[in-house]
Amino acid sequence: MRPEPRLDNHEQPLVSMCIFNFNYGRYLRQCFDSVLNQTYNNIEICFSDNASTDDSWEIALEYIRKYPGIMAITRNRKNFGTDANWSNCWVNVRGKYYVEVCSDDALMPDFTAKCVNALETNPKAGFAMVHRLIIDEHGSPTEEPPFYNQTCIIPGPEQAAVYMMAAVNPSVSQIMYNKKMSLEKSGMGGIASRWYGTRIMDFNMCCDYSMVYIKEPLMMHRLHSMNDSLRAAGTLMEVIGPYVLQHQFADIASHYNLTKAADRLPASLAKLSNLCLRYCVRSLTAQDHKCASQYYHLAAAIMPDISSDSVFQALEEYWASNDQRRLEILKSLQGTDNLTTRSVSYDPPPGSIPLSM
Repeated sequence: MRPEPRLDNHEQPLVSMCIFNFNYGRYLRQCFDSVLNQTYNNIEICFSDNASTDDSWEIALEYIRKYPGIMAITRNRKNFGTDANWSNCWVNVRGKYYVEVCSDDALMPDFTAKCVNALETNPKAGFAMVHRLIIDEHGSPTEEPPFYNQTCIIPGPEQAAVYMMAAVNPSVSQIMYNKKMSLEKSGMGGIASRWYGTRIMDFNMCCDYSMVYIKEPLMMHRLHSMNDSLRAAGTLMEVIGPYVLQHQFADIASHYNLTKAADRLPASLAKLSNLCLRYCVRSLTAQDHKCASQYYHLAAAIMPDISSDSVFQALEEYWASNDQRRLEILKSLQGTDNLTTRSVSYDPPPGSIPLSM
């Protein structure tokens, strides 16, 4: 079924797929194909390439020749940064809904149909979030538990309170936004924009609107050596960034009188301290002792009381031990439930309403 963008189709509102790219030509065909093969056919593609040096632009030209009338493509003459790349996509967006699709990710065929149905059925929801499947650079999948254990609509203030404690969606490609509701709620600025800008917007939207969560893994998030998430982890931004964000979220929540979210600031900082220990163990597993040491000390800087935690004490012993004992300690820590990776799903927050898809 060939997509046919139509602005006047009220039964199937137009969805804009914003695909921004830099040197991901090796993944781009799979990304394009996953969008073009959706079971929902009122779709347009808004693509921008940030002066890639690989074959990305040639691939984009190949697809626009094959699918005329569906795609709007733009190429920067040099790398102007993430904000410019996103702006190129945004200027061509005509849909009622839009998705920011990372060019190394891919969508399952029912992604669009199920998100649109959820949002059309629940018009007070600002966005729909799906669960993800992780794939590596070769496309091999790895499953992880969904964040929530059921598909549901979640009251905005309750989701804002959850955002004080957890990011919930590791990939921007997991979300379909209502364009009108998202206007003037975005954040910009380099890697901080890519990693935190949408989190600020999501939190702001929850102050006004509810959210739909779909527990099915309807998109594939690719983890590889060039991921922003891995770069953020290596620069401590996965903790330092949220440390700043949690204070900003608490301030925004106070403005909206969302006391439940604002009052969670101390607990959220304690969780960040524990998150440092998780990344410390991950770094040790990757044999990055410098990064591991930074996370270890950052944990205590955020919350000095972490020194009484059993994992912190095990890591304290690790640094003081010989090589053999270090291997024993690390193996024990790697086997600690829910430490290196999340292994559980959570009940939705109070007031959530189950949805059948």
